[in-house]
Amino acid sequence: MNRSKKPKWIILLCVSIAVIIGALIFLFLYLNQKDYNGDQFPTSAPVAETTTPQPTASATEKKPVDAWGHQTSELGDHAPDFDELMEINPDIYAWIYIPNTNVDYPVARSTGDGDDSFYLEHNVYRQYQFSGTIYSEIKNQPDMHDRVTVFYGHNMLNGSMFASLHNFEDKSFFDQNNTAFVLTKDKVFTYLIYSAYTFDDRHILNTYFLGDNESFQEYLDSTLAPHSYDANVREGVELSANSKILTLSTCTAGASNTRYLVQGVLVDESDRR
Repeated sequence: MNRSKKPKWIILLCVSIAVIIGALIFLFLYLNQKDYNGDQFPTSAPVAETTTPQPTASATEKKPVDAWGHQTSELGDHAPDFDELMEINPDIYAWIYIPNTNVDYPVARSTGDGDDSFYLEHNVYRQYQFSGTIYSEIKNQPDMHDRVTVFYGHNMLNGSMFASLHNFEDKSFFDQNNTAFVLTKDKVFTYLIYSAYTFDDRHILNTYFLGDNESFQEYLDSTLAPHSYDANVREGVELSANSKILTLSTCTAGASNTRYLVQGVLVDESDRR
């Protein structure tokens, strides 16, 4: 007597259901990637003891900086402990904070294996994570004294990493928010955000000859008058060969060959207390 076989459509249905469940689980994890400005790296309040070393924080104050008639924001209680951060990962050399955005993260620079894009998909613990880490490339020195320093970060769907840079597309937000802070172990760098716009995917540090004063000035002028439909530029800002520019780069929701850039000029460098 032959045993009846299950119809093929039942097997296909089971496989399809399993694929759908797996896709939903992946989507859930993707949308809920952990944010470093929370459980892992607080900057203003102590947290419960965990098995992973946590940076401590102490209150610090910084007065606003006036530049071209624009008053910058306060730094507030941001005092990451770089000794502890570097125990977690010696590639961490800076912290970036932009008031009224979600940008409040450590910055890493890959030096061990020569792979500039390592932190594109690795967290500060050097573990694979899709959201990666805010990072700069080996071309940029960690002292923040290069003419142009570029920080890269993902445009995450959950609003983390550099996703909230897109807030600067709104002119009202751009007009009311003009400051970015970069902290290192010994210094606080204050930048006036002066330009935000969609750009192509050219590698800025490799494309432009920034060492020559005339060429550098041409590049600076292009950032003050970008050819972009969504450009916002702060009036009255003047840039020269002595300017130090911070460029924040993230992806756009459109074409894969475009990037959204937020750029600031250094207006103050002070010692950390």
